[in-house]
Amino acid sequence: MSSSSDQRPHPLAEILVAYAAKRTLDGPVIEVGTGSGRNTRALVAAAIPVVGVPDATPYTQLPGTKENYGAALATHAYLHGASDKLRTGIAELRRVLMPDAPIFITLGSILDARYGLGMPIDERTFAAGDGDEAGIPHAYFDRDGVIELLRGYTIDALDEVEVDDIVGRWAHGDDEVAGRVHW
Repeated sequence: MSSSSDQRPHPLAEILVAYAAKRTLDGPVIEVGTGSGRNTRALVAAAIPVVGVPDATPYTQLPGTKENYGAALATHAYLHGASDKLRTGIAELRRVLMPDAPIFITLGSILDARYGLGMPIDERTFAAGDGDEAGIPHAYFDRDGVIELLRGYTIDALDEVEVDDIVGRWAHGDDEVAGRVHW
């Protein structure tokens, strides 16, 4: 496993940095799920104000007042939880974001090799039965499900990406199932 200081930022963090270099954000970025800090470090290095929300903080209870943040970054937080919790979390994100603020978010895809494995929670959510994430619900969406979940947001890009080389080895053991796909 790599140390947290030599981990590259997630590609979405790099896209956000490039976005902010071309446009002025109307407020700080809220990073939902700071993980190892690799994305926070990239935003700070780019002189982008950021408010980090640790993984242990529920994304259904974000800090800040209404319309407080100019953008959001979430590279893993919204992969976890049942569909209803994700809907509540996305509504909470909308509450703290300024109108038309961009979001850079990762969601689980039904093309992911783990889709359908483990204990079913709802039609889109399964909790692994073993491994590092045993018992943790993961929600998976098809394109229509993502569009429905993000209703009210303008979707500039919606791509399914194979992420085995992106997902942090510090977060997932080497024995994890290959074939991860995220939106």
